[in-house]
Amino acid sequence: MILDCYQCSSCYFEDKDRSTRIIDDSTISPWQPKMVFTDALVVFVCIEQHDGIEEVEQAVEEFAALSHLIGKRQIVLCPNVHLSIDKAPERQAIKLIDRLTTMLGEGKYKVHRLSFGYHKKYGMECNGNVGSVVGRRFYGSEQKQFLRFLTRLGVCPPEALPDDMPVWAKTLLERRLKLLGSRRETYTVAKKMLQDQLETTGHAELWTCMLFEGERKPMDDYLSSLYEIIDNHPDVKVHRALNLSVSDFANAARHLFHKYPEAIESGRLRIYNSQVSDIEFLLTGTAVLLAFPKKPRKAGSHAGEISFGIYCKDDYFAKNLIQWYRTFLVDARFGQIHTESELSKVIDELQEEMFQDRHD
Repeated sequence: MILDCYQCSSCYFEDKDRSTRIIDDSTISPWQPKMVFTDALVVFVCIEQHDGIEEVEQAVEEFAALSHLIGKRQIVLCPNVHLSIDKAPERQAIKLIDRLTTMLGEGKYKVHRLSFGYHKKYGMECNGNVGSVVGRRFYGSEQKQFLRFLTRLGVCPPEALPDDMPVWAKTLLERRLKLLGSRRETYTVAKKMLQDQLETTGHAELWTCMLFEGERKPMDDYLSSLYEIIDNHPDVKVHRALNLSVSDFANAARHLFHKYPEAIESGRLRIYNSQVSDIEFLLTGTAVLLAFPKKPRKAGSHAGEISFGIYCKDDYFAKNLIQWYRTFLVDARFGQIHTESELSKVIDELQEEMFQDRHD
């Protein structure tokens, strides 16, 4: 469930045209005339796939927290399915919005529920103080979070329930797998994993294609983190996979061979070709992070397009994934690339393959 909240000194809403995208016409509300409100909390609400009473209860608790911040005022609930790409079917959305309205009323809030199924003309004047604009998202249980992730990847159908998840998925969930629902959260976890590994005593190792610090210039961010590790942490070994079929990554690899020939020769920095282009990956001896772009099947996706991730801190799980890294992420045809001449041959071969694919 997504809530997009605005503290307004005044606002109005007016139904215009009925939506042509509503599949179930029986869910469309009666037409509402223009309605004007003063000193109100306008809440655009979107019910998502797999939402249930648990998410409604979490939302009601959040309204109590908001009341402490901005005061208890009348609430204007406006359905807005466009807040999520994982929107729920209309009947499910109507049922849960009605339940949210009822529970807020039981909490002594004055609630105005706007119509469902219309394009609306509206205007809002916000106060501009603390809490004027607040966004919240409620994922429910860990099982639902992971199910939403599997649905996004096409592993489970949209109508699946947590009990319908495949056995292997449930095993992953039992290993404290956490869904990271935003780009910022994914970046924060990556930085924490990297820092934990660099602070480890002894000889640490990183298996990665995701050393980054931000999203504006992902290529520069990849390299700046790598420079810091090589320059300041001589006891850390880095296994670095790059998709060398992408020209920017090929150029980055060439630059690494020029800048750090001794690190590459000694094995402190190990360069490979990556077989995948739509997944970012960071693995230490104790934790694993997989990050995905918004559209996982999009060729050439990179860290700047990360939308969500999954994270697991488990020694046993991490040790087993080290082998997965070598067999899945790294291109076994080439293995570790030891010299710049080997690098050039790999890049040339990949470019020739891409040229042939385009002309077949």
